[in-house]
Amino acid sequence: MEEDHHHLTRPLLLLPTTAAVTPATAATDITNTSNTFVDVGNYSNENYHDNSTKLVSSNSKILLRLFSVAVVGILSLWANQEASRGFEIHIENRAPTDSVASRRFQLMYVSNDRATRLVLGTSKFVEAILYPISSISQPNKEEVNRVTLRLAGRNLTHTVTVDSFKEHEFVINLSPSILELETDFDHAMLRAVQQGMARVWLHDNNAPKSLLNGMVEYISRLAGLGAVVGGFSGDGDLAESGDSCWMDEDPVAVAHFLSYCEEKRRGFIQQLNLAMKGRWNDRTVDDALGMPAQHLCGSYVSQKHLPVD
Repeated sequence: MEEDHHHLTRPLLLLPTTAAVTPATAATDITNTSNTFVDVGNYSNENYHDNSTKLVSSNSKILLRLFSVAVVGILSLWANQEASRGFEIHIENRAPTDSVASRRFQLMYVSNDRATRLVLGTSKFVEAILYPISSISQPNKEEVNRVTLRLAGRNLTHTVTVDSFKEHEFVINLSPSILELETDFDHAMLRAVQQGMARVWLHDNNAPKSLLNGMVEYISRLAGLGAVVGGFSGDGDLAESGDSCWMDEDPVAVAHFLSYCEEKRRGFIQQLNLAMKGRWNDRTVDDALGMPAQHLCGSYVSQKHLPVD
């Protein structure tokens, strides 16, 4: 402020020496100049504060808008993620807290939300196999509102089972023995979740358990997850063996036959799953295949037993 005052009074010091200036006049001029300077200073300060206030207000509005945009963006991403799921996902750990299985499950699958991602990833894979793209959002699709992935409190006879105590809600029960393996427990975990989600998305209107378990195994093999001892089980015993290849008690054998049928008639698996939504009868597989299943079963068995050169 002092520099500005000095600058404004400098012209008075540089006035021509020839001008007649009386002491009284000089004093008056200096006083007037000083008063003028004060007025300019007050105006400048007021203008500065006004501009600063406007600038702060403008910046606040910009920040508020940016924040609003960010919030809307985050909410949109969250909404899209929820919409892409299509169903609620819940993770439960019922194993004893001091057990190896419980600690591994909590550390490697719950704390980092990996369990949820496993459910989503395996679900999308199963849907792509069982449903044509055109029917993804159609009524023919199995309705799933909620999936609970639960680590059971004790070891189960099978590594994974699926229960449904309420319509359109499913519980995938994982045996703690999966996570007690010394090696490859991660592969076993992935396979179990994959099998569980396959069972969730499969239509089941009194279809034979042998066929359902065979389809679960078929999907697992497509995912590159081979069979293991004591693998998947639905919620009951396997159907008794019959003359039909899809009635075999071994899910792996049924999976091989289903793969053979899919090779002979593309889209067979999707048609079969759709057919299982209706009332099951002895011709369900025939209708999905477009021919008597026994014909393909006979050729499949003959080919399987051909001598290898």
